[in-house]
Parts: sequence; structure tokens; C-alpha cells
Amino acid sequence: MEIQFAGNAEKLVAQKLEEEKNMPIIWEPCIIEELSVEVSDIACGLDHTLILCGNGTLLSCGDNTYGQLGREKGGSGLLPVDIDYQPITLSAGLGHSLAICQMPSSEDGEGTGLVSWGWNQSFQLGHHGPGKIPAMVEGLEGETLVSASAGRVHSIALNSKGQVWAWGSGRNGRLGLGSSTDEMEPALVESLDGLEVLQAVSGFDHNLLLIAE
Repeated sequence: MEIQFAGNAEKLVAQKLEEEKNMPIIWEPCIIEELSVEVSDIACGLDHTLILCGNGTLLSCGDNTYGQLGREKGGSGLLPVDIDYQPITLSAGLGHSLAICQMPSSEDGEGTGLVSWGWNQSFQLGHHGPGKIPAMVEGLEGETLVSASAGRVHSIALNSKGQVWAWGSGRNGRLGLGSSTDEMEPALVESLDGLEVLQAVSGFDHNLLLIAE
């Protein structure tokens, strides 16, 4: 199933690249004049963009084929994401999006959680249900998250203990769990036990980790 879908996705990407040949090109950086507030974080996917404003508003624009813009409203323009939590930092993959969010916690005042939305063919969202609306990744509850990174069909997250969690497509070993099995929920990468990971970043189909000596 994954191979067939991936093939369709590759055809779609090729079609978009062909269409881009006739699109206008902006040769120099320019200001996004629609934004009149301070911006605290940004993330770029294959064909979509996430922008976190200083006032807490999360905006998205670009392609919405897989629901990666996180809103029910149509159109590809710069509009708010339908999210019930306060985003802190963002990541965008090929067709899905991740946001570490701040949320109330009855035990320690404030906690963090991971919210995801978009393409979910290989469970890269870490939860079930419709992908167009941002939803909590329940498998990371209780973890203090430092960063999250979205690949093509997988996702990884780093917690404050220097531990890495991975989920989604396990094809070709991209999850680091010693198998090609897909993981529906975040799984701890136990082979990193004893190491302190400082940074964890995913490419489309691989990951890089910065380890403390």
C-alpha cells in the first residue's frame, strides 16, 4: 500500500515541478507585506509554509492536497490554522506538519505536547482520525519536548532528557528501531540509550543526530 501511494505522490510531485516551469520567479528575497506582526518561528515543507506569529497565531499557506495547512477553509493563501493549543515551535514535512505546543497541566502548571496534521498514509502523524484538523500525539504525553522534525513519511521528536522518539514509516530503517515496521505511535529509539542527543533532524527519508561527547 505504501509503495503504491508513494508512487502516486512522486507522480504528483513531478506534475507540480512541470507546472512550475511556467510560473513567475521571484529572484530576490522580498517582505511578506501581509504580515504586520512579529514572527517567532517558521517552517517550510515541500509545497507549504507555516508561520508562527508573536501573538500566538499560527498561519499556513501553499498546497493543501493532504490537509497540511491544518484548516477546513479552502484556498492556499495565508490564513490561520484551526488549532486549539498554543504553538511554540514548528516543523513541516512533505505533506504533514508538526507543532510543539504549550498546554495546561494539572500537575506541574505548564507542559508541552505535540500536535500534528496532514498526510497520514504511514502513521507519520502519530494518531488516528482525519488529518486535516490538528490533533494531539497522545503517545508523547508526559514528555517535555525540545524539538520535533517532520520527514517525508515519518516524524521524530527530542525530549529534554536527550531521548529520541520516532514514528511513521519504518521502511529502509528510517526510524532507527532495527526493523522496517511502521509505527502508529511514537517509539523510543532505545539503541541511543546512554547517549545525550542535543539535536535531532529528519530529512525526507533519513535522520541526523547531534550527540554530546
